[in-house]
Amino acid sequence: MTDLPAFAPDAPMGAVAGKWTLMARLADGTVVCEDFTSLTGSLRVGSRTFAKSYERGAAFATNLYRGHTLEQVLDSDVDLLGAELLVLPDDPTYEAVAACLPPIDRMFTYSFVGTRENYDKVAFAYGGRTPTFDPAIYVPAIHQLRADKAVGDGLVGDWLPVLRFVYPEGDDWTEMLAFAPRRMVNDNRWMQPVWYRVARVEAGRLKWVRYIDSYVPFPPRAEEGPERFYGDLVTLEDTWSADLAGAMQIDIPEPRLAHMAKHSLVRAMMTRFGVDPKYGVVDRNYGGSEHDGFPDTFNTDVLALCDWGLLDLAGQYIDNYFGRFVRDDGAILYRGPETGQFGRMLSVVGQFVEQGGDAAIVERHRVRIDAVADVLLGLRRIGQGLPADHAAYGLLAAWSEADSCLDPDPPRYMQPYFGNSTEAARGFRDLGRVWQRLGHAARGDLLAAEATALEADIHRAVARSILPGTPPCLPAIAGVGEPQHIVVARDRLDPQHRNYRSHMEMLFSGNLTRDEVETVVRYRAAHRDTILGLPTAYGYNSHEVAGFLTYGHAYGLLQHDFVPEFLLALYSLAAHQYTRGTWTAPETRSLNPGVNAAPYAVPAQLTVPMLLRWLLVWEDPRSDTLWLCKGAPQHWFAPGRRIAVDAAPTRWGSAGFALETGADWVIRGTASLPDGPGATLRLRLPAGRRLTGATGASVLDSQTVRLDGSGTFTVPTVA
Repeated sequence: MTDLPAFAPDAPMGAVAGKWTLMARLADGTVVCEDFTSLTGSLRVGSRTFAKSYERGAAFATNLYRGHTLEQVLDSDVDLLGAELLVLPDDPTYEAVAACLPPIDRMFTYSFVGTRENYDKVAFAYGGRTPTFDPAIYVPAIHQLRADKAVGDGLVGDWLPVLRFVYPEGDDWTEMLAFAPRRMVNDNRWMQPVWYRVARVEAGRLKWVRYIDSYVPFPPRAEEGPERFYGDLVTLEDTWSADLAGAMQIDIPEPRLAHMAKHSLVRAMMTRFGVDPKYGVVDRNYGGSEHDGFPDTFNTDVLALCDWGLLDLAGQYIDNYFGRFVRDDGAILYRGPETGQFGRMLSVVGQFVEQGGDAAIVERHRVRIDAVADVLLGLRRIGQGLPADHAAYGLLAAWSEADSCLDPDPPRYMQPYFGNSTEAARGFRDLGRVWQRLGHAARGDLLAAEATALEADIHRAVARSILPGTPPCLPAIAGVGEPQHIVVARDRLDPQHRNYRSHMEMLFSGNLTRDEVETVVRYRAAHRDTILGLPTAYGYNSHEVAGFLTYGHAYGLLQHDFVPEFLLALYSLAAHQYTRGTWTAPETRSLNPGVNAAPYAVPAQLTVPMLLRWLLVWEDPRSDTLWLCKGAPQHWFAPGRRIAVDAAPTRWGSAGFALETGADWVIRGTASLPDGPGATLRLRLPAGRRLTGATGASVLDSQTVRLDGSGTFTVPTVA
């Protein structure tokens, strides 16, 4: 670094050298300094730099809704905002999508800190108050800033779980940093220490700073000095980096997405106590032990870990879930089945093994894994007992949503939801392939055959179930006579009000054709079921975007090359389904004024890492095709932009690549590919440009080349 500050050996704390303020000298002589000349000035501990991000509070959000009113957006039958962005000639961008809606400012637990080792997770309300500390005791003006929704927030260290709350007052501000150190007091795993640092900045100069270890000082506890705070910060970076060791590495033109993905993996890890699953934290309806067996938590946790190459931890989660939450008969320790998620559990197990996970873990739980498959096969046999011309012949009629156990008439929801069957078909296929690989040929062949037969029944059922309209409707339940927007408007408890889950499971399964996916997506966007590219949940016209399930919707979009729609969903999730600065994701978010977002939930937190991985490295679920940059935005291929991936696990082995567009609009790159199918590289050039040839690759069309193996490649382009 060329601008390292030079402080005299006897300089006091608070001394200034250029833009840097001396904050501490650690016992080993390391100098800690900080830049307070701007709201995003960084913090340095020796040679380490901790960037500080900052997002302004909702009070400063202007020019929202693309010139419409919120009422116009919510009262529109169509996805008004999404449609306007998608008709533009270029891809949606994060900035354009973020400007459409205000950031989340109402949430039960706005954010939290914790560690993997401690059961306790410490909740932060909006504006930075916890159950044990409030910075407003030092700066009373904070109370009004919270009431005005003027508090800004962010993170320290790009992706680290170090929260930052900023309380602006004209040109002056107060800020609070907070994190959970990777240590315990008295080996107490039920009380999480938390560091708070409150600093007052006036006219770009540090006025005062206080360090609080968990509690406001009281005798005999004195106020803390800075040394332990910064020492624990360094340890925090080291330990969380070690937890991510071996993960896929990426370098992309939008660092925000890369940092967000990494942070989300960490936040999901810290949600758990060791390897024991938790759906949420603190808020009883999500963090209570009654939800530990929720299959969505297991499936998304393991999927994200596998996609990012953290296979050892994924194996521990599989071992834990099948060891503690699945019975020998295939039932799970939860309040009810989500039948589509049962099928997905089989796919998750298959992905883990095929991407290089320890097959011994799966073998150890083979009886219970097969029992889950047998539950689905039993439902399949019931469906095969229907008349051959029945719309739901061969399909799995069962609950789609475990919440059905709390509805007034639970048996009413034993329906042939398409998601039950599409996920089962994929699960049979993926698990069958693994059993064949591991030497269990008879079982593997049976599941493979069932997958093929069930897929045929699904497509026959789809053809029999399409409802006419503008656009036509592919309902979530086979054979119904009216579409969701009619029946649920009439009866909010009609079984179709669970379409939010089933439709997204249908798209995630990979078993729908392009036309079928388009039918689902277009219908939802035309009938008050999609807002800014995000499907909604919980009935008709709910205005509640379903962040925790949207990854399934996005999967189907990317599979069938609806890339602008995929990018709209990605950016909308990143901007509006996470808190804007602290990147904490509620299960769902209501856009109705004055309504809290739902509590934090792990599946929602993991949407960005999953979508980002698929955008960069995509394994086609229906063929032996490995895609690179299948969903990369057009602006990532502008001159000077670089895209690189290293150590991405695939079912053929580890894959990586790097490419950069030169000032001459020539794309130069390298690829490191496993033995197997090679790779298909999509180069989504800005509008008006096309490929003209390639060296080291074969041109397939105006934006796609074929890589037969590892090596270098050059792709010139022209306008």
